[in-house]
Amino acid sequence: MINPDNIKTPIKEIILKKLEVPMNGIVTRIITEETKQYLEKTGNELVFTTWAEEMIRLSLVIDLMKSLQNYVKPTDTLETLNWNEGSKGIEISANILREGVSYNFFTEAIYAGGYHIQRLHLRYLTKTKMPRITSDLAKEYQEKYKSLNKIDRLEQEIETCKIRIKKSQDKINLYSPMNRKELIEEIKKNPTFGWRFNRNWENIDKDWYKGTKEDFDKESEELIEDGIVQFKKWNIELQTKYITSDKNTIMGIQTKISKIII
Repeated sequence: MINPDNIKTPIKEIILKKLEVPMNGIVTRIITEETKQYLEKTGNELVFTTWAEEMIRLSLVIDLMKSLQNYVKPTDTLETLNWNEGSKGIEISANILREGVSYNFFTEAIYAGGYHIQRLHLRYLTKTKMPRITSDLAKEYQEKYKSLNKIDRLEQEIETCKIRIKKSQDKINLYSPMNRKELIEEIKKNPTFGWRFNRNWENIDKDWYKGTKEDFDKESEELIEDGIVQFKKWNIELQTKYITSDKNTIMGIQTKISKIII
C-alpha cells in the first residue's frame, strides 16, 4: 500500500499554489477591464459565468506552464519561490533543484493586450542557466481548457434560449390580456395582418372583383376574424410552444454539460 506521505506533490502544483494570490488578482483585473469595456461599447453589463472566469484563470496558467516547460521538468524540486508585483506585471524568482544541482530561475511576466480584441494576458521573459528542455507541464491545463471551452459554448446556447424565452413570454404577457377591440388596434399596426383592415369597397377593381358589396363586406369580416385568430396563434399559442421547446433544449444542454469531465 502506498504511503500518502511519500507521494511527491508535482512541482507545477506547488508553483501554482505559491502564485495563487497574484493569479487571482490578474483574473479580477481582466474581468473588471473587460466588463468596463463592454459597458462602454454596448451600454450593457457583461456577466461572466463560472466557466468563463475559470477559462481566464486557466489561460493564465497555460501561459505560465508554457514558459516553464522549456526549462522545468515535472520531476524537478522547487526549493524557493518569490514573487513581486509591479505596474508592468509580476517578477518571479525561484531556485529549482535537479539531480543535486540548484538552478536560479527568473522570469518577468509583463502585462500585454487588454485592448480591442486582445485580452489582457502575461508575456514571459525568462532568464536562467537551466538547460532548455521539452516537457508537457501545460498539457493537463490545455485539456481542461478545451473542456471548459465546450462548456462555455453550451452555456452561451442556454443564454440564447433564455433570451428567446423572455421574448416569447413578453409577447404572451402583452397580448393575452387584450380584449377584441385592443387586439384589432394592435393588428392594424402589424405588417403581416394589418392589410385585412385596410380593404375598401371603393378602391376595389370591379372588373376584377365579380361579387357584390355584400359579398365583399362578408369576406372582409371573415378576413378580420381570421386575422385575429392567426394573430393570437402566432403571438400567444406558438410562443407558448416555443417556450416549452426552449426549456427542453436547456435541459438537454444541461445534461450534456453534466457529462463533460473537468
